[in-house]
This record gives sequence, structure tokens and C-alpha cells, in this order.
Amino acid sequence: MSKARQKQPFQLPDFYVPWPARLNPNLETARAHTKAWSYQMGILGPPRDGTDREVWSERRFDGMDYALLCAYTHPEAPGPELDLITDWYVWVFYFDDHFLEVFKYSRDVKGGQAYLDRLPLFMPLDLSQTPPEPVNPVERALWDLWQRTVPSMSMDWRRRFFENTKHLLDESMWEIENISEARVSNPIEYIEMRRKVGGAPWSSDLVEHAVAAEIPARVVKSRPMRVFKDTFSDAVHLRNDLFSYERELEEGELSNGVLVVEKFLDCDTQRAADLVNDLLTSRLQQFEATFATELPWLFAENALNPVEQAQVLSYLRGLQDWQSGGHEWHMRSNRYMNQHSEERPALSIPVPTGLGTSALRIPLTPGGLG
Repeated sequence: MSKARQKQPFQLPDFYVPWPARLNPNLETARAHTKAWSYQMGILGPPRDGTDREVWSERRFDGMDYALLCAYTHPEAPGPELDLITDWYVWVFYFDDHFLEVFKYSRDVKGGQAYLDRLPLFMPLDLSQTPPEPVNPVERALWDLWQRTVPSMSMDWRRRFFENTKHLLDESMWEIENISEARVSNPIEYIEMRRKVGGAPWSSDLVEHAVAAEIPARVVKSRPMRVFKDTFSDAVHLRNDLFSYERELEEGELSNGVLVVEKFLDCDTQRAADLVNDLLTSRLQQFEATFATELPWLFAENALNPVEQAQVLSYLRGLQDWQSGGHEWHMRSNRYMNQHSEERPALSIPVPTGLGTSALRIPLTPGGLG
């Protein structure tokens, strides 16, 4: 074990988790399915990308446990849907680590861009279009997933999912350029860019698929829905930054919210982590404030019928499940810094839980207690 692993760079803060995590009963089936699928795609097993790099061993794959992530973040998904969602997350994390191994470590900006330029070809809006022959596991798995996902969704959703997937891929170039230039963003730029190219908008699209409830097209760009998506994205990204700080520091990564605050305010790492956690808490609370004050107006202003209202509510509940489930997985996965996490559990006043009730819960943190 490395010296960095013996002592964490900061103690994890007391997290505000307003919704209880629930576990999908189809977890074990998803674990078995996604491992077999990963071998089929070439994500696991002998390298099939023209290199000799083994990005993930089976042992590492088991420890990261992406089936557990998806079983927590999508607790009500039927078995086949959980299998599909789990495969998507295996793909996206594998893409991230594969890009790190092949392009980030070597600072190969030109090669990385050429690699990324091919991937949209495997996401045709019109499935009658045939992509080129895949040359690596990322391309092969993306084409497989795309064919299994988009046929049941509207063209409006397909366009949104295509754009958010492309933005997620493009984030890798933003990160590699920051590394090449030894550049750390300022906090405002960082939040803005993460909203645009981070993984959370992509995840929120998959929530619609998982709960079988598309957001009505005429309200997708409304202010309340944009606030829901932005606060969801900010909270997901900031939580990940807190748990992944140590790993990303070891990888030379500069796109991390804790590091951004630490450098911008010239403060110690613990103080930066606590400030990021405060911001994370505020985003969760704004989500619920928007639900309480703006959702009725959204329904009335856009004349949403009962079915459409139910679709929006199912989607928002799915975002809440993602927040609580994602937190639970971060506390357990070997991908992240989570030593001693059980010693400082998330705290809140014990009051009713459910959609729209977290405004009743006041987070208990050392700072809040004085």
C-alpha cells in the first residue's frame, strides 16, 4: 500500500443525505450479466484495442462493483433494465480509464481527439445508418448499447442523449488540455464546465429511460426543469470530487472541485473539502425548494395532463434515488477514498422522508452546530 493510501489527504465531511438509499433486488443478476457482457465486448480479458494494456483486471472490476452502483441508483428498475443501465455505467467508467491509460498519461492531445471523433458515429439517431467496424472495446460496447437503448425512446430524447453523451466524451479533452497546460480552473468556470460536459446530465437522461418516463418535450427547457437538472448535476459532480480527490491527485488530474477551491482560496485541503460539501448541501436543498415552490406552477403554466405530471414526478423521484444511491456506492466502492467513512455517518433530523420533504430536515454538521 502506498503512503498516500495510508493516510487520506482530508477527513470526509458529514454529508447531507436527505433521502434513504434503496437497493434493487435484481443486483446479483445484474452483476453476473454485466461481467459476461464485459468479456464479450473486450472490456475484460485479453486487450482487443491493438495495445497490450489491460485497463481492468477482473479483480478490480469486481471491487468497483458498478452493478451495485446501478442497483442503488435505480432501485425500482426491472431486471432487464437494470442490466442495460449497468452496462452503460461499465462502459462510461471503462471509457474514462481507457482514455486515461492511452491518451492522458502520454498527453497525446492529437491522438485523443482522433479517438473521440469516431465515437459519435456509433450513436446514429437513425438506426438504419450503419457505423464503421469497431476497433476497440469502447466503440464495440457503445454501438451495442445504443441499439439496445434508443428504439423505445422519442427522437427528442435521442437528440438530448446524443448531445449529453458527446459532451461527456468531450470532457476528456478539456481535462487533458488542463493537464497539458498545468491549469486549474476557477470555481465558477469549473461548475459551468462540469454542467456542460460532466457525466451527470447524461445520467439524468438515463433516469428517464430507467423509470420509463420521458420529460414532456415542451417543459424540458423550462426554468424549473433546468434547475432540477443543474442542481442534480452539481451535487453528483461535487460528491464525486470529494470521494475521488485522492485518486485523481495521484493520476495528475486537475479537474476536481476540491482542488479548484483549494488553489483558488489558497486554503488547506480539509477546508476546501468542507466548503465543497457546503455547496453540495446547498444544491440538494435548492432541488427541494424548487420542487415545493415551482413545480405546481410548471404543471399549470404548461397545462400538463395527469399522465405528464406523473412522468415528471417519476423522473424527479429517480433523480433523488440517484443522489442517495450514488452516495451509498461511493462509500463502498474500491474506486474511491472512503476510509473511515463509517465513523462519520450522514446526519439529519429524523422526520418524514419522500418526494418534497427534505426541506423539513436540517443538516447537522460541525459548522452548523457551532
